[in-house]
Amino acid sequence: MRKNQYLSLTFKLAILLGMSLALAGCASFDFMKQKYFPQDTIKSTKVAPQWQAALPQLLPAPALPHDGKLTNLQKFWQQYQDPVLLEVIEAAEKESANIATAKAKITEARTNRINAKAALLPTLDGNFSASRSVQQPDIKYSNLPTGFNSQALSPTSGATNSAQIGAQAAWELDLFGANRSLLNAAKAREDAAQAGWHDARVSIAAEAATSYFNLRFCEMQLAVNRNDAKSRAETARLTEISKNAGFSASGELHLAQASAADANQQLKSQQAQCDLAVKELVALTDLDETVLKQKLQQTPFNPIEDNKTLFTIAEVPAQVIAQRPDIYSAEVDLISAAADIRNNQAARLPKVSLNGSIGYMHLSGAGFSGNGEIWSLGPISITLPIFDGGKRKANVENAEAKYEEAAANYRSKVRNAVKEVENALVTLHSTQDRHPDVLNALNGYEASFAATKEKVQAGFANLIELEENRRNALQALTNSINLLKERNNAWITLYRAVGGGWQGKSQLAEVKISESGLISSPTLNSATSTSTDTKSTVIK
Repeated sequence: MRKNQYLSLTFKLAILLGMSLALAGCASFDFMKQKYFPQDTIKSTKVAPQWQAALPQLLPAPALPHDGKLTNLQKFWQQYQDPVLLEVIEAAEKESANIATAKAKITEARTNRINAKAALLPTLDGNFSASRSVQQPDIKYSNLPTGFNSQALSPTSGATNSAQIGAQAAWELDLFGANRSLLNAAKAREDAAQAGWHDARVSIAAEAATSYFNLRFCEMQLAVNRNDAKSRAETARLTEISKNAGFSASGELHLAQASAADANQQLKSQQAQCDLAVKELVALTDLDETVLKQKLQQTPFNPIEDNKTLFTIAEVPAQVIAQRPDIYSAEVDLISAAADIRNNQAARLPKVSLNGSIGYMHLSGAGFSGNGEIWSLGPISITLPIFDGGKRKANVENAEAKYEEAAANYRSKVRNAVKEVENALVTLHSTQDRHPDVLNALNGYEASFAATKEKVQAGFANLIELEENRRNALQALTNSINLLKERNNAWITLYRAVGGGWQGKSQLAEVKISESGLISSPTLNSATSTSTDTKSTVIK
């Protein structure tokens, strides 16, 4: 009878095992049909074969800065030969919360990668235990004959001592590669965290440089406004003299005085903007405001002008956007989403776990002792998913939907990267085209001012005409300053749009997050005055 029961139980277990393997086989078949692969998505994302906007032209054509390589753009800021700019960038990076956050993400990603790798390996834990116990107290007998040994009747033999030391191991076999896929995704996330650190450095450097240039150009414009206010005040004074002499109407005087008042308020407004720009730099860098102002006064400003090309970019957009850390992070999101699909698919398949232990034990008590090795193998655990109400399948569908979302996000980031580069190129091309016209206008107004000044000295023109020509030249100088500011900011935008100075995917392992800043302030020669400063002295 017992034999029949045993055979019946064995038969039932065999049927259950067969059904489980059949269901697992169906899940495995679905797994083999996985249609989401990151590399296929990346390759199928269309990128324009060439830039639609014109690339910066070299006038004349010098050797390309840093061999024209994007990977060498860490020296980008040194081309300005401005030690204060370099100091501002370095200080901003030291104080940046974004860079600190990026460093923390690197540590977190490294921890996740180590945990994912550990999931592929067995776990091994050591243990030690010791005990002393009495199973039952000694029983004392009374009314026994004299000389009778009461210990012979006692059911106990005293305390028992035991000590054990050993190691216990457990291992979940990665039969279907789910843990291996998660490890690959964790490695990619760590690289993405490194790329994010570079992205934060590029962003804060661009932000600090933009704030610095805004302050410098604000100071240049402030000098122009100051001269304009003096000119209009002089015109109002001369008009008042002319009106008192009967040569000008009162309406002309009121107009001149209103113009002088308007110029004066514009001067004060410009001064306030410069003061705010200083506050912004101080907040960004934590530099002492008084010290910063002194350095700004002592260091000449050297904007990039005369259509100088700071670096070149590849004509193929795909080669440029591959340098961007945010694009690489989007690729990592695809890898992670694909790993989640594989992991959820593997949850529908059998799992096998193996346990075992080995150790040494010593046991002793009253009248006995012993020691030796102890070990065990097992249990070997096999988990066969049979029925879960569609939970695992739903998890797979959810992971696939998230992959499609990551793919759409990747394509969107690629298009946005191309747009940002195109926009910067359009701005650079526009400033290059407008530069000759702005320069000719400035030279023409300066020549007119000089000619009027000679006519005044010869008695053929009055001082009011001279001030009018002065203001025309000052307005042309303002247009020149604005064009110069727009071009410098366009270079910064392009620098940021092509990924800045980060080192690329193949070199991420060489990056040390303990570096103090993007660049160190090199010893630079004292810069000479710019041509714009020279022009401003002509019309003072």
